[in-house]
Amino acid sequence: MFKRLIKIAALLGVAAYLIFALTTINRPAQPSHCKGLVINITDTDFVNDDEVRQILHANKLFPEGKSFDDISLAVMESCLVASPYVQQALCYQTSEGKISINLTPRKPILHVINNSGEDFYIDNCGGTMPRAGHTTDLIVMTGNVPRKSAPALYSSLGNTINADTFWNHNIEEIHVTATGELQLTPREGNHIIILGDTSAIADKLSRLTRFYDEAIAKAGWNRYKTINVKFDNQIVCTKWE
Repeated sequence: MFKRLIKIAALLGVAAYLIFALTTINRPAQPSHCKGLVINITDTDFVNDDEVRQILHANKLFPEGKSFDDISLAVMESCLVASPYVQQALCYQTSEGKISINLTPRKPILHVINNSGEDFYIDNCGGTMPRAGHTTDLIVMTGNVPRKSAPALYSSLGNTINADTFWNHNIEEIHVTATGELQLTPREGNHIIILGDTSAIADKLSRLTRFYDEAIAKAGWNRYKTINVKFDNQIVCTKWE
């Protein structure tokens, strides 16, 4: 019985060795150095391939030609998401010996030109993005818009308007008065829309849409001087004299 167990154990050992040897022989040798960089970006309006490479070069993190022992994927990811234009970055090594980056940029939702002459974007992640030569067709926000508090105050407004196809295409400017009141300038018509503060934005825009459909359609675009929707459950208008 004991000799039989020894034979079985020996056979199992030989089988295990053969399996290990075969898999080791058939497995291609992994490259020790990075052979290249593959960059996949979900939207290249604000971040492109060249800019990603420039960020990595500037921080001495460009991987091509480096030993994989000297490459930290986590450090590369942290460096990329530190950019005001990047929301998420995932770096990994491919079977071909390259580093692949999957990158999701931040998206601008409002273009701010404030009373201090600052020119920047409010993004969809509740932050700001420097303009830095980038251009895009967005609603412009002017007036009393402090840069530090702008995202907290107006991100929800920007996201709500951008999600509404009609108002996203029909609002040209949002002006913030000295008291913080929001005034909208539409692309059509000779009137100003008084929105008030940022509360109940969706409800205010809904009431405004109904007013446009019912009243403006009959009275015409240029009859009213102001259309005020800042009060609950009502719309107050003034006409041109």
